[in-house]
Amino acid sequence: MSEVEQRKLNIVSQLRQLCAHCATGNNREHRCPVREISVRVNSLRGVPLIVNNEFRGVLFAKI
Repeated sequence: MSEVEQRKLNIVSQLRQLCAHCATGNNREHRCPVREISVRVNSLRGVPLIVNNEFRGVLFAKI
């Protein structure tokens, strides 16, 4: 798994902790603005920027 994917998973897991329903694992249907943000984070695509073997961010292209 790439550094970008690991960071995205970390961000998504932290976001899920912001919603009481998602944090407790409650599968009950609810309107969750945090879930919408999580989907957007997961959909981010770009080229990892690595300098001297260190991850520095992601280069995004306009589509």
